[in-house]
Amino acid sequence: MNASAPQRRNGPAALVAAVLGAVLVLGACWLLLVVVPGALDEEKAFVVATGCPLARVSAECRHTVTATVTSVVADQKHRSTYYWLGFDPVPDGQEALSPLRVKMDGRTPVFAAVEPGAIAQLTYWHGEIRYVEYRDLRQYTSADPRGGYRLPFAAALVLIFLGGAALRGAHWWAGHAGEPAAPEPWRLAVPLASALLLACCAFGTPWVAGGVPTALLLTAAGAVPVLAWAAWLTRRHRRRTTDTIRVVPLMPATPGCFPGRVLGEVPYAHEGFGYLVAAPGLLAATPDPTGRFARHPVPRTLTPIRVRPPYWTDPGPRPAPGSQVVECRDGATPVYVVTEKRYTAWVLGALARCPGMEVRPGGGVLRG
Repeated sequence: MNASAPQRRNGPAALVAAVLGAVLVLGACWLLLVVVPGALDEEKAFVVATGCPLARVSAECRHTVTATVTSVVADQKHRSTYYWLGFDPVPDGQEALSPLRVKMDGRTPVFAAVEPGAIAQLTYWHGEIRYVEYRDLRQYTSADPRGGYRLPFAAALVLIFLGGAALRGAHWWAGHAGEPAAPEPWRLAVPLASALLLACCAFGTPWVAGGVPTALLLTAAGAVPVLAWAAWLTRRHRRRTTDTIRVVPLMPATPGCFPGRVLGEVPYAHEGFGYLVAAPGLLAATPDPTGRFARHPVPRTLTPIRVRPPYWTDPGPRPAPGSQVVECRDGATPVYVVTEKRYTAWVLGALARCPGMEVRPGGGVLRG
């Protein structure tokens, strides 16, 4: 029997999409409920922290030590540049510096101004150097907790949209598992493209907004034109004409053999049978290019429904460019006869059993 029908192919696709969507949404929930609140709490604690009293140094307050700059290094890796300042241990009586190399957040203003031998002030909080001061300049290090929520918050928004798109695809595949053919690809492409656009918009909002509420507001504002575009595109596709191809059935003058396949969950669909034989009242599949041997006729119960282009969810291998599909039914089972465009009319002529189907006599001999 030939390749499995679409309903079997849709089942695994629905399962994979559902699992992927669930994982993405759960990851977004973890970021939103655990990581982002923790980063916001750390930012708030840092902002309200005061300087430590001279007699008591604590991790909960900020304390400053003096150090001598020993190195100023711009480390180029690939297309990124990292800015490092090195320091000597502080004089006796003060806490030792850790680490001795500090990664700065950018080039300005302190990194661009200091030179080896300069005296700078390093401010600690929770055991890490948070910013460096030189004269009247201040520059934060890569350990600056302010805005630490932005990256996980942006990632969470992206995961929500992508997870929603995956769950939407799983719902569609599960709901259309038993249909004989998939709808046009736009039914999946439009939601996926919308989700990607929304994800891109959402990822940028935390970096330009002043907080979580503002970022959510900007994301909602950016979603309006994207959803409007998706709704317009969906309506346009739904109102356009069908992809059914109008073909007048022709009755071949003499039996002929030509490339074609019968696909579906039926006994007469065989792997390796790549040719069709058409004659008045006969359509048969065969592996013989001459059409003389190993003919397997299709039954009288096979009824043609329409002619259409190939769908990417059709069973079997992808047909050659320019092929057409005669969509049929054998009882409740979907069957697909795939052949070249020039032979479609003869397939319909051989299957001419639909009420009201007009068949014209062919004008020649079919040749493969």
